[in-house]
Amino acid sequence: MKRKLFYLFERLQIKRSERIAISILMAVTVITTVLYSSPEIWTSKSEFDYSISDSIFSARSASLIAEKEMILERYQPEEIQANSSNENGLVETYRDTIPPDSSDQGTNSDSTALINVNSASENKLQELPGIGPAYASRIVEWRSENGPFTSKDQLIEIKGIGEKRLETIRPLITL
Repeated sequence: MKRKLFYLFERLQIKRSERIAISILMAVTVITTVLYSSPEIWTSKSEFDYSISDSIFSARSASLIAEKEMILERYQPEEIQANSSNENGLVETYRDTIPPDSSDQGTNSDSTALINVNSASENKLQELPGIGPAYASRIVEWRSENGPFTSKDQLIEIKGIGEKRLETIRPLITL
């Protein structure tokens, strides 16, 4: 058989390097065919047990849901029964927020007055929305270095005051 194969190669004039290349290609083809025809050879037979990871996931999910409900309970008013003297049967509620101070209402008449940024103190400037101690001190510092403001738009030159903040305080200030 070997001799017949050798004579066949001689008649076809196949060189030795070509015979080696054909042999390698045939071997690769046979190996690939065997691997793909029986996948149990190259895949693991044991399957992963997902029950452990599922139980961990369920426990974490339950703790997150409980934490979320606990947070939401703080923001939902608790209902209590009204006094028996209440004829309408209305329900009183407690709020999680602090009610506004009623002693301030009506007594501060200049709260609606415009604040002059050229003459206001740092404390007065802090009454503007979005202006804290840092911004108030920057305004006073700019005023002392550059003189009085000639336009409301000059407030943009102060570090941290941008278009949005200026639009918020523009109706509340004067020069």
